[in-house]
Amino acid sequence: MSRYQPLGIEVLLDSAEIYKESNAVKAYDFIEDALELIIQNNDKENEVRAYSLLGDINFNSEQYDLSIENYTKSISLAENLNKTELSYSSRKKLGLAFKSTNDYDKSLYYFNLFLNQIIEKSNKDDVVFVKLQIAETYELKGELSLAEQTYLEVLKIEQDRNNRQGIIQVQDKLANLNLQQNNAPMAIQYYEESEKMAKESSDKRSLVNTLRSKGRAYKKQNKPEEELEVRQQALDINEELEDFEAQSEDLLEIGKIYVDQEQEEMAIPVLQKSVSLSDQTQNIEQKKEALYSLSKAYERSSPNKALETYKEYLQVNDSINRIREQELLTRLELATSLNRKQQRIDLLEKDKELNDKTIELLVQEQELKDQAIKSQRTTIVSLIIVLLILSISTVFILRSGRQKRLANQLLALKSLRSQMNPHFIFNALNSVNNYIAKKDELSANRYLSDFAFLMRSVMENSKHDFIPLTDEIKIIELYIKLEHERFKEKFDYNFIVDEDINTESFLIPPMLIQPYIENAVWHGLRYKEEKGKLEVELKQLDSYLEINIKDDGIGRKKSQELKTKNQQQNNSTGLKNIENRLRIINEVHHLGIKVEVADLIPETQSGTHIKITVPVQENKA
Repeated sequence: MSRYQPLGIEVLLDSAEIYKESNAVKAYDFIEDALELIIQNNDKENEVRAYSLLGDINFNSEQYDLSIENYTKSISLAENLNKTELSYSSRKKLGLAFKSTNDYDKSLYYFNLFLNQIIEKSNKDDVVFVKLQIAETYELKGELSLAEQTYLEVLKIEQDRNNRQGIIQVQDKLANLNLQQNNAPMAIQYYEESEKMAKESSDKRSLVNTLRSKGRAYKKQNKPEEELEVRQQALDINEELEDFEAQSEDLLEIGKIYVDQEQEEMAIPVLQKSVSLSDQTQNIEQKKEALYSLSKAYERSSPNKALETYKEYLQVNDSINRIREQELLTRLELATSLNRKQQRIDLLEKDKELNDKTIELLVQEQELKDQAIKSQRTTIVSLIIVLLILSISTVFILRSGRQKRLANQLLALKSLRSQMNPHFIFNALNSVNNYIAKKDELSANRYLSDFAFLMRSVMENSKHDFIPLTDEIKIIELYIKLEHERFKEKFDYNFIVDEDINTESFLIPPMLIQPYIENAVWHGLRYKEEKGKLEVELKQLDSYLEINIKDDGIGRKKSQELKTKNQQQNNSTGLKNIENRLRIINEVHHLGIKVEVADLIPETQSGTHIKITVPVQENKA
């Protein structure tokens, strides 16, 4: 029993609620303990709440795929209880989770579904919340007319209930939308209306936000005098509010205007004050920008000061890069920890299912024993019946044994298919570090985004025995892209998919192809002196999918000679895992997946050709 379990289910879930934003790991521990008690007590209502909380923790930790999984489970459990109100929070946030994964169509579907369910309850706050999310999603999709129409619907609701703060918020969003459509005059009209309302209600925070947005609109129109005026007004209000961080930002923007107008004598003291305030508020991102603008302001009047300021800018930029690198590692460690805890929670559910089946088997076994005792007191006919019952029991036990063996094979298969060569993960992180060291933030962010998407896809697909070929192709394309990003000088590649293959309906075991491509890159092409070539081709032959992976690398024999004993052991283990996984797949699912490995050029024993044949499996969903 965990140290938290004596607290009780309600207290454990309340504790998870408290820590879900500040300490994800601790919140997970509370929920894990709560779920153990929930399963013991068959407390279905609190199970709905537990999975809703897990979804919140995943969402706050930017694990959006897991949040979708847990929100969906919470909703499903509530529907089974016929108490959909228990999953109100999950239904409200599911669209947000899909929006965060850039799946805008599903996001709109779930937002509209939730909207239809709450309109009857006349919950205006939630109606406004969902409609704003729908409008923002249309905006992200580039469907600006639909976004504007939805914002106008929200504006009407806020006007009807005389919610000034809400009106200002929506008018600012409509103004930003008009800016995107290069309609700056209409944007300014909205901003001026918001400015008027903020002044009437003495809402200084809203007034500052509107003035800043209005400044951006004037900047887009190339009206520096008007922009300077509203920026100065925002600065005056922030000085009244004693908001030093906001003052630093306003001073920075004012300084940039002076620099652009070549009024360095005005720009320098403003930017110096911005640097000082950003130091005071410890906002190093803002300090970096202010130092850069200040160095530009010094260029004509004081080159030495310009150089000193630029050096200071570089030092701050290096500090920011180190902080980002540390944040990246921290996020990765948190994601790994939470994934492990999620797996333990998944195992709790599986243990519950297995326990239920075990109880059912014990009840049946007891019934058979009772029947055997009664049969001993009867005649020869009863003995015959006993023999029949024993025969049936034997068949049942044998079948149960087969089921247990099958379950063990499935567990082994899940373990094998969830593995991914660790040196790819660490080398990928080294690539990110390399980009950061080169101050190539764009490449680092792009590479990290692709890498994170690949990791999420691998973890998501590892839960399934079969996935559509479309999903497997996405993983392969992204994996080859990432490997090629690191080894551009080592190989080029072709990835060919037969147009006749219906990739959406064709099912394939996940991560079947990737290990062979990894071997081609790491043990063939990487050691080749000149630039090599990798070719991956998928084509359908009658009732089989044929996958050909060819590389003109150094070949298996030479690769083996170059490896250390440790590398040989690692490679042997990796190949053994692949063989074991294929054997279990073929046994459990009665398939005939075959893998043939040969030298691409037999005469020189160079290059490698791997041919995988997979029987057609159609997706009937």
